[in-house]
Amino acid sequence: IEIAKLIDKIAVEDKVDFVGGYAAFVHKGETKGDVVLMESLPEVLASTKTINSMINVASTQTGINMDAVRVMAKKIKEVSEVTENGIGCTRLVVSANTPEDNPFMPGGYHGFGENEASVNVAISGPGVIENVVRNLEASDFRTLHEAIKRAAFKVTRLGELVGRKVAESLGVAFGSVDISLAPSPKIGDSIAGVIEAMGLESAGVHGTILALAILTDAVKKGGAMAVSHIGGLSGAFIPVSEDSLMTEAFRRGSMSIEELHALSAVCNTGVDMVAIPGDTPVNIIAGIIADEMAIAVTLDKSLGVRIIPVPGKKEGEEIDFGGLLGKATIVKVRNLDNSKFVERKGVVPPFVERLRKG
Repeated sequence: IEIAKLIDKIAVEDKVDFVGGYAAFVHKGETKGDVVLMESLPEVLASTKTINSMINVASTQTGINMDAVRVMAKKIKEVSEVTENGIGCTRLVVSANTPEDNPFMPGGYHGFGENEASVNVAISGPGVIENVVRNLEASDFRTLHEAIKRAAFKVTRLGELVGRKVAESLGVAFGSVDISLAPSPKIGDSIAGVIEAMGLESAGVHGTILALAILTDAVKKGGAMAVSHIGGLSGAFIPVSEDSLMTEAFRRGSMSIEELHALSAVCNTGVDMVAIPGDTPVNIIAGIIADEMAIAVTLDKSLGVRIIPVPGKKEGEEIDFGGLLGKATIVKVRNLDNSKFVERKGVVPPFVERLRKG
């Protein structure tokens, strides 16, 4: 805890926004150090401004550690109760198959096989893609896909060039470019906006999964040609509160946690930046995490859950986290009892996808 506080103090003095790496890999079991780290999360996230934490509880190779899932569901609830409006939970992700060179927080950490120091770059630019799509209202799917791919190449190429320049100026190695499109709360900078520009009234209506799949595939194909080394998550990001039109879709009722689970099959975030009622039971939070981990392990994907129980808030109310974290509508959760299931102890064995890895 004291080390985290010291790093935070230095980061604040040096005007660093976020520091990742307060992490544990517990997908098969926990060391004593892992247990101490997880237990410390409420105090660390309440007493720091920059420290981000990632706890990996599942992997395709080893399965899903349900004991760790339950612990983290409890810690999420505790963090929400000791930080204003639960904002500490925005710096905590529970994940599966976490990549070693993830430039996005809170999932970033110093990967086991990484250099002493390197620069890994993420890209944005959904507004650029949206403008391209809006100019192709009457096009067929092939033309739409090709146009997105070409635009993604340009956006990603810029990320490569900037990354190389930054690495050179710092005198460190250039690592990789994560070719995910990341939104922000600004108007015109939304993944949901791209989806809706394709011809859907609102993100979440039937057809949304295909629209996101087209976007993700085109961005990957265009981005892969633009960079020398692909890294991180490399998909499409749908952090709800950080995407103004995704928040609006929840407000309308066209989006739900269940729809986010479904969208996870074709993107790389999972259930991200979702605000839920503050009185949501721990077992329900554990169930949400477990469902997302199941998708990640089944499909061999990097996915995570960053969920914020907001104390005192009920379904339909709103919360403003400020800055790039954006605004969120408190979403509905299914409160039917799942406790007998999620309280089963042990590790869910790896699924058949593990056999394909040899």
